[in-house]
Amino acid sequence: MIISAAIGMLALATGLVMGSYAATAGLRWTRGEPSTAGRSHCDSCLKPLAFSETLPLISYMVRRGACSRCGDRIDPVHPMGEAAGAAVLLAAALLVPWPRVILVAGLGLVLIASATIDWKTQRLPDLLTGIIALLAAVLALTGSPPRILEGVLVATVVFSLLQLLRFLSSRRSGDPGLGLGDVKLLCAVSLWLGMAIPWAVAGGALLGLLVIAILRPKDPRLPFGPMIALASFAVGLAREGVWWPMTP
Repeated sequence: MIISAAIGMLALATGLVMGSYAATAGLRWTRGEPSTAGRSHCDSCLKPLAFSETLPLISYMVRRGACSRCGDRIDPVHPMGEAAGAAVLLAAALLVPWPRVILVAGLGLVLIASATIDWKTQRLPDLLTGIIALLAAVLALTGSPPRILEGVLVATVVFSLLQLLRFLSSRRSGDPGLGLGDVKLLCAVSLWLGMAIPWAVAGGALLGLLVIAILRPKDPRLPFGPMIALASFAVGLAREGVWWPMTP
């Protein structure tokens, strides 16, 4: 119990830091800034932040969500990314067998960065989707032997079906409905989830409806990437923990 508690606390602290990095990298990408270089700074006045101003969650709460110099609002994506990173690493450390926990945690962090970019720009970068696909494929390859074949076959079917739906929607209304980036992301996570991908799609759709009901956005074109990311990671954790009935 003591060892589990220590692992959990370490994963929580590490996740806060890594989640902060993932969200910040995503936000920098949306502004055309280098995502892996340079000191942390205010998004508005560009003031470099001291170490005490970059403590995950704590700094945001102490500063009441505003920059200490210019007073502008700190983007809530920062604390949300930090909390998401903590949840990803804590869940992976406690629920996923070693050493797969490293791959699962890494995939979760890339999903956070990708979801951040999509939320801000309604675009899912191919580079991050490719990294997600690579991690998903390695997870499948290092799992039971049939999983990579299952993942490739499911990803092929998912791509074909979704492209057909996009084509039919475009012919009917002129709008494909689902973005090509969303299709690519679903194919990428299919390599990991295999036959469980329909549950991720359904979970993402329900999350989308919930976000619309809460936020009531003026633009009906809600970014679907964050919902895909959250639902896919939850389903993937279930498969990794051997709680999924279709896990080979």
